[in-house]
Amino acid sequence: MNFKDLKWLTIWIFIIKSMYHFFLARTEEPRAYLGLLMIIPLLIFLIQQIVICNKIEMQQFAIKKPKIAPLLLSIVLPIVLGLFVHTYFFLTNQGTFLLAEPKELLILLVLGLTITTISALIEEIIWRGYYHNRLRKIYSFHKTAFIIALIWSLWHFPIALLYKGYTNLIIGIISYLVILFFTSYLLSYLREWSGSIIPATFFHGLMNVFYFTDGVQIHLSLHTIELTKCIILSLFFIVIYIKIQYFKPGIRGH
Repeated sequence: MNFKDLKWLTIWIFIIKSMYHFFLARTEEPRAYLGLLMIIPLLIFLIQQIVICNKIEMQQFAIKKPKIAPLLLSIVLPIVLGLFVHTYFFLTNQGTFLLAEPKELLILLVLGLTITTISALIEEIIWRGYYHNRLRKIYSFHKTAFIIALIWSLWHFPIALLYKGYTNLIIGIISYLVILFFTSYLLSYLREWSGSIIPATFFHGLMNVFYFTDGVQIHLSLHTIELTKCIILSLFFIVIYIKIQYFKPGIRGH
């Protein structure tokens, strides 16, 4: 199978992204326009398909009804992870990570299930949709998940470097990229298990609200918060990975 078009898609996505960051650097409020980055992969994909005269088929994006179990997990797990981090910081008297009052939890949940999930869908159509579909035709699940996780982490690298404002740049960036890598791997697992990008979209959207936040009332440096989240997600990922290896043989080697 010819993957030349996939390679060029990746190259152009990174070129246009770099140009956009160059543009942001010359604006007064660059963070205000960061959200527009999410449309770049889909936009470049559509332009590429028009240029090479390829017919766009919806099944290659896996936008279809998912299995119930992965869909429920995609909603529950980000909330549990976020509340775990929140509880840890609260019990260790280091501040509140997600919310100052319990009633704010409902607001976060509504936000995560609507606006951020819809935004995540724009990204997932390409990453866990098109990329996963193409790579999975010749690679194992784990190799597919690894390749996408690597690309997805590097895609977010400028955000960590330019906009996060870590006092310890090395710890902050490494922690952030590891979180992204493991998150991407989990997104690929949900995509593979469910046969749909819908669970991955919910997981992505809810992680943006419940886990990728920098904290609301917290008395720690940002790189320390990032390192803590990295350790917690890494331990969680190890447990999930072991479960996949020993209890999901249909995913392990195919």
